[in-house]
Amino acid sequence: MAVLGRSDVPPERQSREIWLAASADRGEKLLRDFSHSALAQACHLVAEGVSVDDGLRTYEQATRYESESGFAIELGRRALVKALAARGATVDFVGEVFSEAISYYASRDLPSFVAATGCVSSSSEAIKLKEQFRRIAKASVRSLGQPKYDGKQWKAYVSQVLDTLKGQKVKK
Repeated sequence: MAVLGRSDVPPERQSREIWLAASADRGEKLLRDFSHSALAQACHLVAEGVSVDDGLRTYEQATRYESESGFAIELGRRALVKALAARGATVDFVGEVFSEAISYYASRDLPSFVAATGCVSSSSEAIKLKEQFRRIAKASVRSLGQPKYDGKQWKAYVSQVLDTLKGQKVKK
């Protein structure tokens, strides 16, 4: 990822490159993980406006025996708590899932570029850049409107989110 952390490359492009790299690295597993039915169920819990305790208990029961998609499941747990506590909309939940994901991906690689020539000059700047990536992810999700979280619609919606994050045009 030759553009990561570069001060002359807009954060939007850097964000796209992070998602393209994640997609190249994970392939179909990326879509599979983020389209897991437990995340669709969490979306439904947000739509119902259940309490944080009830939502987390239900989510924990649904994911107790999950060994696949662990990364996305954990991000879903964090996002669920935030969305329920804020009384957010389903789109806020999904935005939080993907903003947590890009934060993780950036945290993995960005430190290698701090203080390199032409790159972010400090850890503080890297943190600010990572926060921009989070905002970009949330805005990208919001641009797609409310998620469709029933049955096959959830997987199609997540596919649209990933395509949008990678900078690909999607049909709504």
